[in-house]
Amino acid sequence: MARWIFSFIIIVPILAYCWYLYDNSINTAGMPTSVRSEPVALSSNTALDDGPYAFFSKSDQQLELKWVCNEQLIEKTQQVNDVIKPVCAYPRDIKVRQHYTLEPLFRYSAEKVAVISDVHGQYDVMTQLLTANAVVNSSLDWAFGNGHLVVVGDVMDRGDKVTEILWWLYQLEQQAEAAGGRVHLLLGNHETMVLYNDLRYINKKYQQVAQRLGTDYSGLYNENSVLGQWLRSRPVLAQVNDMLFVHGGLHPDYLSLGMSMAEVNEQFRQSLGIARDKLKEVPVLNFLYGSLGPLWYRGYFREENAISESVLAQLLSTLNVGKIVVGHTSMDGVFSHFGGKVISVDSNIKQGKGGEILLWQAGVLQRGTVSGEQLPMRTLLEKDIQTN
Repeated sequence: MARWIFSFIIIVPILAYCWYLYDNSINTAGMPTSVRSEPVALSSNTALDDGPYAFFSKSDQQLELKWVCNEQLIEKTQQVNDVIKPVCAYPRDIKVRQHYTLEPLFRYSAEKVAVISDVHGQYDVMTQLLTANAVVNSSLDWAFGNGHLVVVGDVMDRGDKVTEILWWLYQLEQQAEAAGGRVHLLLGNHETMVLYNDLRYINKKYQQVAQRLGTDYSGLYNENSVLGQWLRSRPVLAQVNDMLFVHGGLHPDYLSLGMSMAEVNEQFRQSLGIARDKLKEVPVLNFLYGSLGPLWYRGYFREENAISESVLAQLLSTLNVGKIVVGHTSMDGVFSHFGGKVISVDSNIKQGKGGEILLWQAGVLQRGTVSGEQLPMRTLLEKDIQTN
């Protein structure tokens, strides 16, 4: 009996290892001949797909592309002007822009506006909302004509389809401009956190992806990457018609900076990626990135650092806007506050169960649902405010 047990202990691991080699030879053989793959052991039984991550070469004439497909690293090099064809994960062709125009001002007028916020990697809910409300068509291409789509920050973190959302918005921006419209992706606190390597809230999937690509997650969005360069060209503040868009909100102390909207956006742009401890050493940046700054302020809805309606009215008058539209503070839908002076659009999409978008046309605000209903605005009930 002892001899039989000893033989079993020796033989079973050998058979298991042989099966591992056979299984990996099948997977690798299935890869395209134009790419190089490297097998990586995974502790989970769930296949890992993500990408592409695109990086400019030193000459800016070529792209270095990387995917993780079925737990395998896929790499490819091609000319910048060539279309990026899908390998896995993001399923659409991508045309890369080499240069991003930095507008001196971020003020626009539009005949119609759609607004969404804090999607946090929930690509499926986001596509459902924009399709149901005719911002995109059933093929997920731009269908909003000369309208403007505003994404009020926090595409990144929490969910597992951040890459898909970023590439989709990257493409919608080009499609919208061709149709006379605009896509405005604003930076939220979670975009800036990723860029300065605060990775507490990234989905576990992206920890695994970064490990397989030989970097940390913020390295996938460095200044040499296509999406990293694009994110660094995005504003924190933007105005469309009489609506000022900002992720968190504007505390009255914001006015004491004495800076224009363009100057504030430039302060953020030049400081993206700097470690938080270093930001604290510069008074202006310490305020901008702090709890009272545009990315983090919650005083429209919470007692801490709360703003009164009279002070809010003075703030809006000084800024020459009719209302401030914010995300950041999760609620069970889109709501009107302070008699319409503040609109909150973080509708808790991050939970992946649904949400709402804000729609504006001819001065009328409505809420758009996942079923395509367009409903009147409503005011806030205390129970609708989420704690995170």
